[in-house]
Amino acid sequence: MRASFALAALLASLAFAQTPGLKSVHKIYIDKLPNDLDQYLRAEFFKQMTGKVSVVLEEKDADAILTGVSEEKTGTGAQITGRYLGLHDNATGSLSMVDKDRKSILWADEAGDRSLMFGVMRRGGERKVAERLVSKLKKAMQR
Repeated sequence: MRASFALAALLASLAFAQTPGLKSVHKIYIDKLPNDLDQYLRAEFFKQMTGKVSVVLEEKDADAILTGVSEEKTGTGAQITGRYLGLHDNATGSLSMVDKDRKSILWADEAGDRSLMFGVMRRGGERKVAERLVSKLKKAMQR
């Protein structure tokens, strides 16, 4: 009984050791995301992480895959209370970075586009969400 428990523990630790960490990720594939968030993410990776991480166009070439969801509120009421007054997010996004086999989550986070200062003059929407998400991933990869 003890031998089978020890073997199971050893196999579990080997499986954990084989799961890549964020520091081993150098090539990322970005799934198609709603509201063109994937396009903004690609641009932000080039702005913030040039030389550290490259975005590949085929999933088979990647060390990790970014997948997620995005939501954008539209309408006059959302623009007034969100964009101009900064009371809520007009756009939000949630990302998960998974290993290339899509079996382990390596990182996950979410962000919105709310800006309490100068809401009218600052960029918002999916572009701001992408900027914040890539910034959070960059910090996580530096740990």
